[in-house]
Amino acid sequence: MSQSHQIVPSTDGITAHAWNSDRTELALSPNNNELIIFENCQAPMSEWRQKIKLTEHDLTISGIDWHPVTGMIVTCAHDRNAFVWTYSDGVWNPSLVILRIEYAAIDCKWSPDGRKFAVASGAKCVPVCHYEEENSWWVSKMIKKPHKSTVLCVAWHPNSQLIATGSSDFKCRLFSAYVEATDDSQDMGPLAGENPASFAEMYHDWSANGWVHCVDWSPSGNVLAFGAHDSSLHVVTFGGGAPVTQVVRFTFLPLCTVKFISDAAILGGGHDCNPAVFANIGAGWAFSEFCDKKPAAEKKAEVATSGAAAARAMFQNKTKTGQTQSKESMNDNSWQKHQSPVTFMQQLNPASSTCSEFSTTALDGRIAVWKLPEMDLNHGAMGL
Repeated sequence: MSQSHQIVPSTDGITAHAWNSDRTELALSPNNNELIIFENCQAPMSEWRQKIKLTEHDLTISGIDWHPVTGMIVTCAHDRNAFVWTYSDGVWNPSLVILRIEYAAIDCKWSPDGRKFAVASGAKCVPVCHYEEENSWWVSKMIKKPHKSTVLCVAWHPNSQLIATGSSDFKCRLFSAYVEATDDSQDMGPLAGENPASFAEMYHDWSANGWVHCVDWSPSGNVLAFGAHDSSLHVVTFGGGAPVTQVVRFTFLPLCTVKFISDAAILGGGHDCNPAVFANIGAGWAFSEFCDKKPAAEKKAEVATSGAAAARAMFQNKTKTGQTQSKESMNDNSWQKHQSPVTFMQQLNPASSTCSEFSTTALDGRIAVWKLPEMDLNHGAMGL
């Protein structure tokens, strides 16, 4: 079962969203400098209410993350700034963050323990920020080399001491993010047996044939996945010895966001407007199925009018290759929850080792909530 709601105008779109810990409030940005928080989100979507609109940023907000334990929100934007928002006495107060970057901030993520957050940027670097109580501000330590272009995405390992980055230089990299001032003893996680590295030193890197748009870790921290613009998903498995990489190439459009459902399954959303499931089926990782499926009634209609279905498919291909659209081809995917690229995906039960429910937002201004156990999917292959 899944449901969607036109939460902002379709001409605006949504760049990012995040939920609070009990899923009663939702924060999102409608592709501008505004951070909008909705309340009553445990009710049906039509009953959600706008609670507050925060406009501290000057340019488009590109990343939002809401930590489930501390309750703090971090946002970053193209104005080269980041803010940490703390709720007190009915007011959201922004805290100063010293990013020290000269170009736009692209993405931001809290570490699982909530002590640090990382910001991807167009300055070919990743500021990793922690709080200094003496000065009451968030200061950054910089991961610079060897990024050669814009860093598009970041993902923290569950131990909060390793960080993976994806860049437009066609590389995914794994760095040490151990900060002595905030972290306990150094934990190597899946890299046990390798020599511990100091902050900002790179452990591994992997190549793709396009920009690396998205990256994520499995719940166990033993598998890393990243999606590239060449319509590929790269899965790196750690388990003693050298990491093993498998590349899954698919026939649909590239992914913009990925999220592990379990150690055996990955969700990916992007330019095809329909979340895809990738599963480890024993022989390796492979594309399994799409989450959004055409209603049976429409399938029967297509079979009955095979000529019309063929024409529709032709126009759909023209749409995807940028050629002239017809009204019929434009409406061919009207049964899908999203009509524009999926830009962001989030698990709704972050404390669980498996994902039973997730949400997606897209450039069509819609938000969709997907309940995996109630959907017609291969739950066994997904490890649910």
